Amino acid sequence: MTSSNLTLEAYVSLLIRQGEKRYPSPFVVSAVGGGGKTTTLIHLFDTSIRPRSILTSTTALGVPGADDRLAPPLSSKQKENAGLVRISMSPPPVSGVWLGSAYEDSAGKHRGVGKEELDAWVRKQRSAGKNDTIILCEADGSKRKPLKAHADHEPVIPKTTDLTLILLGLSGLGKPLDESCVHRAHIFSQATGLKAGQAIGIPHLIALLRSGLFFKGVPPTSEIAVVFNQLDCLEENKRTSGILGELAARILDIPQVSAVFFNGLVQGEQKTWHGQSKNYKQFAPFSAVVMAAGMSERMGRNKLLLPLDDQLVIGRTVSRVLESDIRDLVVVLGFEAGPVKEAVEDAIKQNPEAGATFVTNDRYREGQGTSVACGTRRLAENSLACFYIPGDQPFTSPLLMRHLMEEFEIGKILVPVIGGTRSSPVLFGRRYYGELSALTGDTGGRQVIQKHEDAVIEIPGHDLPDRFDIDTPEDYEKALKLE
Repeated sequence: MTSSNLTLEAYVSLLIRQGEKRYPSPFVVSAVGGGGKTTTLIHLFDTSIRPRSILTSTTALGVPGADDRLAPPLSSKQKENAGLVRISMSPPPVSGVWLGSAYEDSAGKHRGVGKEELDAWVRKQRSAGKNDTIILCEADGSKRKPLKAHADHEPVIPKTTDLTLILLGLSGLGKPLDESCVHRAHIFSQATGLKAGQAIGIPHLIALLRSGLFFKGVPPTSEIAVVFNQLDCLEENKRTSGILGELAARILDIPQVSAVFFNGLVQGEQKTWHGQSKNYKQFAPFSAVVMAAGMSERMGRNKLLLPLDDQLVIGRTVSRVLESDIRDLVVVLGFEAGPVKEAVEDAIKQNPEAGATFVTNDRYREGQGTSVACGTRRLAENSLACFYIPGDQPFTSPLLMRHLMEEFEIGKILVPVIGGTRSSPVLFGRRYYGELSALTGDTGGRQVIQKHEDAVIEIPGHDLPDRFDIDTPEDYEKALKLE
C-alpha cells in the first residue's frame, strides 16, 4: 500500500509531526549520492519547515551562491534568504549554515563538521527538549556529478539522522559509464554489471539501489527515501505520471525504502513532480521485552498496579518504552496477569501505532531470568536487537533508548553508563537471543553480559538520578514526588 501525490517537503513535515508525538528533538536529514544533494537541501532549507534551518556537511561544502564549480546557483527566491549566506563555525542560533574552516586554496569551499560533534549537539538539544530545528546535512561528496557509487570510507552519515535521502541525477541517463558523469565509475560498474563506456539506463539505477551499496552507513533508526533528481532533463514522454508511478512502485518494493520522489526544476525552482510513500512507517527492527510477572515481595502489594501520575506504574513504563519508537514489544505476564495486562492495554491505546505481544510466564516464581527467557522466545523474526526492561521502571528514558539504538553494532551488547555506573536498559544483539532464551533463576541478562565482556560497548549517558526501580514503599514515595 502506498500514498501518492506527495511532495518531498510534505513528507519531511509528516515525519517531523510523527516524531513530535514521541519526544522533542531536532530533525536530521542527511543526503547521499549525486545529482543535486546541495540543491535539494537548500530547497528544504528555504521551505522553512521548522523555525530554524541549519545547512551543514560532514564532508565538505561549497557555500550557497559561491562559484558554480563549487555550489549550485541560488534561485531568485533563495537569494533573498539571509540564512543561506550566514556562515558559522558553530551551531547558529537562527537559520544559517554551519561548517568547518574554509579551504585556503579554494575560495567559497569549507570543511565539514565532524559527525561526532553534530551528533553530540543533537543529543544535547534533545535532552533540553528543543524541537525547533531541522538539520540538513550533505553527508557525501560526488564532485558535482549526477551519479556516484560509494567507496569503503563513504558516506559520512550522522548517527542521529532521522531521514536519509539517496539522490540519483537523471541527467546521467543515456551517458556512457565513465568518470565524466559517474563518480567512482568502477564501483558503479561492479554494483550494476554495466561495463565502462556502455550507456546508463534506469535498470542500472535500480540495480545500484538493489545492490545495497547506498544503504551502507545509514543508521538503523533512519527512514530512507530515494530522490530521482533532474527530472526536467528527460523528454516529456519519458516523465508521464504512468511511467513515474510504475518506477516508484518498483523502488518501493525494495524493503529498506520508505518513499520515492521525482524532482526537477520548474522556472528555476525545485519541484516534486511525483512522490509516493509506503502507508506504514519503516520502523527500525529493535525490540523490547517488558518483564511484568513478578510478585513485588518487598513492596507487599503489586507495585506494577500502583497509581503514578495519570497511569499505573506498568502503564507508565510501557508508555515510555513506546516513546522510544519501539514497535516490537513483548510483555511478560505472571503474577496477577489479568489486571497487569489491562493496564498495559490502556497504555497502548494512547499510542495507536503501537501494539504488544503478551506471553505468560508460568515459572515467574523462579525469578526474572525465566521472564527474560520467555519474552525472548516471542521476539519478531527480523528483530535486530532487544532491550530488557523491568516493569517497575516508569522513568525509563526514551532518549537514552534512542541513543543506544543509534550506536548499535551487530553482535554487540550496549550498556549505558550513568554517573560512572552501568545502568539500564541494556541492548542485546540477536546473537545472544539463544543464551537469553535459556536463562533460569533471578539473574536476568547479567550473566550473559559477564560471559561476553569483550562484546560490551559502554555508552555514556546523562546523569539521570530519577532512573530507578520501584522496589519498596520508600521508592514509591520518591516516585510520587517525581511525577
